[in-house]
Amino acid sequence: MLDQVSILIPYKPGDRQRDLNFEWIINFYQSKMPETELCIGICNDKVFNKSKAVNSAAQQATRNIFVIADGDIVYDPAIIVEAVELLNKNAWIVPFSKVVNLSSKDTKKLLRQKPNWPLSVKLKDFQIEKYYKNFAGKLNVITRKNFLTAYGFDERFNGWGGEDDAFCCAANTLCGNFKRIDGRKVYHLWHPHIGWENSPNKEENLRLLKLYKKANGNKDQIMDLILSRES
Repeated sequence: MLDQVSILIPYKPGDRQRDLNFEWIINFYQSKMPETELCIGICNDKVFNKSKAVNSAAQQATRNIFVIADGDIVYDPAIIVEAVELLNKNAWIVPFSKVVNLSSKDTKKLLRQKPNWPLSVKLKDFQIEKYYKNFAGKLNVITRKNFLTAYGFDERFNGWGGEDDAFCCAANTLCGNFKRIDGRKVYHLWHPHIGWENSPNKEENLRLLKLYKKANGNKDQIMDLILSRES
């Protein structure tokens, strides 16, 4: 089943901790999910544009199921198998309900170990977040057809924040609402935190996100927003 899957990973090189995390994560996929196709969308812009990186990865993909995954998360490969099965009756899947944020110390311990599942280190310092009901970032599973129906990610989101929620609005409106798999966790490797308050292009990203949220559920308004990308 995993031989039907392309893993789309957005990535901007140049930050030491994120580079270390990314290298370990790639080794994890190669070791524990070797049947999948890894598609790395590299963004070398001064300000990271996740949307551009995801769309670049999608252009590389040759398979019909996309897993869109941040380059700093690790998870049980079984949740992808479960998500692919659920695509038979659902537009797209968010295969987790909790995020385990690892500390710097536990992340460094993990990076010293060979990638494995279950994780080969005992976690001692972490925080579990229960993400709000409509959050669809970090990891999701969608068919190529529905990714294209939603017109991919909006590259006008430049800098951190907003692009995942905007894609969620577009995909839910044009393809159908996502299904969440409750009780599953993803593990987020530590790196220096940015946050909305320090994000480049924050005000413009927030303005655009508000337009997506206002249009959510209205196909005509969502399509107007999508078509305005070219203007």
